[in-house]
Amino acid sequence: MLIDQDGVKIDTRFLDKDGQIMQVELSGYIDQANVHHLQKTIDHSLKSHCYKLIFNFQNLVYMSSAGWGVIIGEIKRFREKGGDIKLANMGPELYEIYQMLEFYHILNEYTTVEEALQSFYMAEQPPEPRPNPVKKEKQTVEEKSPDHKQVVPTSSEEIHPERFSEPQEVTEEEIHINLDEMSIETVARTSEEKEKTNYIEFNPLQLETPVDFKLRPLPDKIKAIIAQYPHLGPWKIKRMLRHPDFGNERVSYFTVRRWLKKLDLDTKEKRYRYYRSC
Repeated sequence: MLIDQDGVKIDTRFLDKDGQIMQVELSGYIDQANVHHLQKTIDHSLKSHCYKLIFNFQNLVYMSSAGWGVIIGEIKRFREKGGDIKLANMGPELYEIYQMLEFYHILNEYTTVEEALQSFYMAEQPPEPRPNPVKKEKQTVEEKSPDHKQVVPTSSEEIHPERFSEPQEVTEEEIHINLDEMSIETVARTSEEKEKTNYIEFNPLQLETPVDFKLRPLPDKIKAIIAQYPHLGPWKIKRMLRHPDFGNERVSYFTVRRWLKKLDLDTKEKRYRYYRSC
């Protein structure tokens, strides 16, 4: 579907073989005069049973509140059908409005169309099954040899302390020490062993303290987040930095993107490569 009139160009195409995910590429500007073309595109997608849209804003210069209202107002219809609307390639002006009006609570934004497409695929993947600790414990018990039996007293058996004899005292007459047979080397070795028992070995590893990322510089915090969550984009990394574990770091979206580029982590592929190297 292609619309090119009234100052706006809307080009749609499927990004997957099954025709379930559609990219809506917008060019020009959207205002009150031509917003009906955007509404027409969304209605056509719903009629075609395509409930997953990615709006590519790379060539969009301006979008008024009328355009934002159409997208925000229609997202419920897509999610009721198991789909969603995602935004990609927003310029500084559009992103400023997106952030100022706090649309990030409703719509997810991605740096590239590929990241938005990958988020749809990741949502479709079923969660990995977790191992059953009860079953695993049962297997370890069965793997034990049959000769290994744990002796457990039955209810009929009682423990009688009088059955255990007390250790007998040793008198001085029973201790026979031949001083002539004790050489100087034996005495020296005995004294060294005694000194070793009183010696506490210093282990610097025991004094290591966990890294406090609150005091670390911003690049280290960003790399620490990627080392745990490589699938996060710049916007999600920005929100993670506001967590108390990272010192409630408040930075802008563009600051995060600038540091990701300096660290050579500006794509998801690079972030996953760094994640595997950690």
